[in-house]
Amino acid sequence: MAQLGESIDVDNIVPERGDFEPLPAGPYMVQVIDSDVVETKAGTGLILKLTMEVMDGPHANRKIWANINFKNPNATAQRIAQEAIKQICDAVGFAGQLTDSEVLHYKPLRAQLTIRKDAEYGDRNEVKRYSSLNGNAPPAGKPAPSGGGQSGGGQAQQSKPSGGGGTGRPWGNRAA
Repeated sequence: MAQLGESIDVDNIVPERGDFEPLPAGPYMVQVIDSDVVETKAGTGLILKLTMEVMDGPHANRKIWANINFKNPNATAQRIAQEAIKQICDAVGFAGQLTDSEVLHYKPLRAQLTIRKDAEYGDRNEVKRYSSLNGNAPPAGKPAPSGGGQSGGGQAQQSKPSGGGGTGRPWGNRAA
């Protein structure tokens, strides 16, 4: 047993949002606010886990998660995931060798969401494509991608709004 030190009147607590309904399908201006790389359950691959935050509109501050399995024994799955990472890099203007996902943080981009039907866990969002805020065109000086970039390779989920109202770095303007 753990003593709280004071009582909490749970009868008078009204949740800010009582559901975890998916966001409506469509494009959203987002920024990556957290990322991590983890091993797959089978131990045969690596997943880039992204936490993104909607930056504007009625769903501002809602979170979206994408798990991108960029190292996978299935070559097609790996290619799709790596194309999704390329879309994100192009959208935020990153070029070269990606060695640390933190370079993608706090840079606005557009995520195209759909709703994935899931009878077991409930409907959820899925990111189908990432692009720059000015459309699908890559940043200046980069060649246009071939094949249309339709596959995002990442599943997304959402949650209620975060407590903070800002969209900048949580630690302020400190240099990274």
